[in-house]
Amino acid sequence: MKTPVLKFLAALFLLVSCQEQPKKGYDASIIDREKIDQVFGHDVSQVLFDHLYVVLDSATYAQMTTHDFFKETYASIDKGLPNFEAVDDSTTTCYLRGHKHFIELLGPNNSYNEPVGKSGIGFALHNKGEHFHLGVSPKLKQTGTPYLSAFETVDMPFRNERTTWFKAFYSPSLGTALHTWYAFYNPAFLDSLHQKEHREYSRKEFLKESYDEGQLFEGIKTIDMSCTSRDYDRIVQEMRQLGCQLIAKDENTLTIASGDVSINLTPSDTIAYSRIDRIRCGLNTHHSGSTRLGNITIIDTGMESIWNLENLYKKSN
Repeated sequence: MKTPVLKFLAALFLLVSCQEQPKKGYDASIIDREKIDQVFGHDVSQVLFDHLYVVLDSATYAQMTTHDFFKETYASIDKGLPNFEAVDDSTTTCYLRGHKHFIELLGPNNSYNEPVGKSGIGFALHNKGEHFHLGVSPKLKQTGTPYLSAFETVDMPFRNERTTWFKAFYSPSLGTALHTWYAFYNPAFLDSLHQKEHREYSRKEFLKESYDEGQLFEGIKTIDMSCTSRDYDRIVQEMRQLGCQLIAKDENTLTIASGDVSINLTPSDTIAYSRIDRIRCGLNTHHSGSTRLGNITIIDTGMESIWNLENLYKKSN
């Protein structure tokens, strides 16, 4: 059954669909952006993509943490907080650092006990004119919905004391394999991390000590996801409630902006679990080539790099 937002989108784009010729791509120039802004706008929290995670099988994880080109040329990889140390044989989770975004890669024996094939996407929130505090909450288009109704506050130990890192909000979604959460980040956490005062939290400031612009990986541009109908409806509604901009619609695929990253959401009735299929990344310099790392293939073309994760799910799902 279609949700109200899907019914609205279907009606809104009916005229566009009728005007399209067979086999032609979607023409984003004919979208009525004023009407869309009326639905996806208003006084809501600002949303920016922050990072994503994927749980890899043992062969893929091993190759990603030992492959010379991937570690030494493609991107900075580390163990994470608090010291961003280099990965070693005992590392079960590692982090790929970009300019403003990062990718979290989990092995099958990760400390979170997450199963292979599971993934998640984290976003950063900011309320205009409001500084971080423990009572902060998202500004949504509607109140009283189940979207972003649950939250968790995360602290991190630094030098014998604990500092609040962020307060994350999410929609209860039992059984999903693709989590989404939206967090307010604490500038005081950067104070503890970098030993200097920060008036605001920024993704760039968090990553500045571990990002290496001399390597290829600059950041993420687009994320393609295939979703069960339940997860599709949930994520669309979350982004609608936060006023994210609808960029385009191509058949059932919605392209939604979350700051500097676009999210492509496609519903599917043939998959058992939702997943991230592809990640399109930006590079710091021109590079061409193909790298196979277990069940993930990375193809570099010019200033772009495309990760294909589809083979990762053939056994896990």
